[in-house]
Amino acid sequence: MFIDKINYRVHSNNPFVVWTDSKIIDERLSANSYNQDYLNFRKAKNTFNFKKLSDIAKVTAMIGWKGLTTDNYVNEDGVYLLRTVDIKDNFIDLENTVMAEREKVYEQPQIILKQGDIIFSKDGTLGVTAIVPRYQNEEMCVGSTLARIRLSSKVDNYYVCAAFMSRIVQAQIKYFVSGIAQPHITQEYINKLEIPIPSPEIQKYIGDKVRKAEELREEAKRLKKEAEEIIYKELNISVLENKFKDLNNKYTWVDPTNLENRVDSKYYDEKVLKIKNYFNKHYYTLKLKDCLQYCARGKSFAQNCEEGIILIKTKNLNNSIISYEENFVCEKEVNNNLILKEKDLLFASMGVGSLGKIDMYYPIKEKSTIDGTLTLLRFRNDCKLKPEYVMEFIRTQIGQKLVYQNVVGSTGIISISVEDLINIDIPFIEIEKQEKISKNVGKYLANFYTSKQLIQEAKQDVEDLIEGNFDMSKVKANN
Repeated sequence: MFIDKINYRVHSNNPFVVWTDSKIIDERLSANSYNQDYLNFRKAKNTFNFKKLSDIAKVTAMIGWKGLTTDNYVNEDGVYLLRTVDIKDNFIDLENTVMAEREKVYEQPQIILKQGDIIFSKDGTLGVTAIVPRYQNEEMCVGSTLARIRLSSKVDNYYVCAAFMSRIVQAQIKYFVSGIAQPHITQEYINKLEIPIPSPEIQKYIGDKVRKAEELREEAKRLKKEAEEIIYKELNISVLENKFKDLNNKYTWVDPTNLENRVDSKYYDEKVLKIKNYFNKHYYTLKLKDCLQYCARGKSFAQNCEEGIILIKTKNLNNSIISYEENFVCEKEVNNNLILKEKDLLFASMGVGSLGKIDMYYPIKEKSTIDGTLTLLRFRNDCKLKPEYVMEFIRTQIGQKLVYQNVVGSTGIISISVEDLINIDIPFIEIEKQEKISKNVGKYLANFYTSKQLIQEAKQDVEDLIEGNFDMSKVKANN
């Protein structure tokens, strides 16, 4: 039990039960609003300098778009229209972003973004935050689910971005939320959010971590693109895609000698057959199974534990890095072979929209394993195919076609068996090229995960400031 000078008492943390007097209760009456993080914020206001967002920034949080419909979407030569799904790991990801007509967007200049603007989600999944990078030259705007925050020159915008990610501001966002099916925070309440403002030196120290994370992220994207370009060049993938994209014959005739153990028409897709024939004619190919030391589908667990081995699921794969979440299973329930090792490939073998995703395991402190929706591919050291190359090849459109040839199931539930997956033929390229790919993949994974760590440190620094645990010697040493 704990009592402090702002007169509240926490009776239980799980479930959370609090008694508070009327001095704390102001705009909200729901019990969920007065959680531990929000009470910590209210307590911190007695000892730390906070400023309302309206005092340091101009906020735009539109309810909707004037006259914009999906008819205004374009495939190219438009403005990137950012949505919540385009913010990943606190960074903007333009890979799957839609574009809107430039003329229509510029009718509403208040939604157009520039370098240094902060965006965060105000509808649905609340509080997802990112900053428009310094190097970003693409035209971008916010969609109706995002708020644009344009800061004054008096504060470090990268520091404020870290503050938005911290529990101290996230608690305020949750405090002001309304709606159940579709949670929402209005522009009025966004302006009331209070940001902790330390000295300029501390702002710069914390902001520099976010800036460094941004630099590492950009370098990682460059390295990843280089690895992809090697594969496209060595395998003439662009030529293949153009050569077969117009094939649309209603029927495919297959010589009986080419029939395999499948008789369904989807398996004998004309494009896939021609791709396989092209690789067999121009490249030496190896079956995936001939390169593996171990391969198996993961295990489905009845329930998670509070601690143990981290459980990785399909939703944690991103075709770039794995998002490690605090989902645990008891170690004694896990087959030792399914405890992940460095350079293991994790393949999503089930689910519409997910099947075909593949990521490489990057060692972290805790042990990890996979659930039953994933397949583990562990390569032999003496294999002619490096796992990094195989991973990047499978991610290509051509690689995905070879995977999906073997998929079974209805539209709702689709899967690929371990046997069908490991029987896919992979074209061989020069070992020197594979080593270059391997080196790039290793560097971009290291950069991605270091970037994530820096973001976590910046968030923690803000929280330590509020709690009085921040080490000022780190700032002095950095100057």
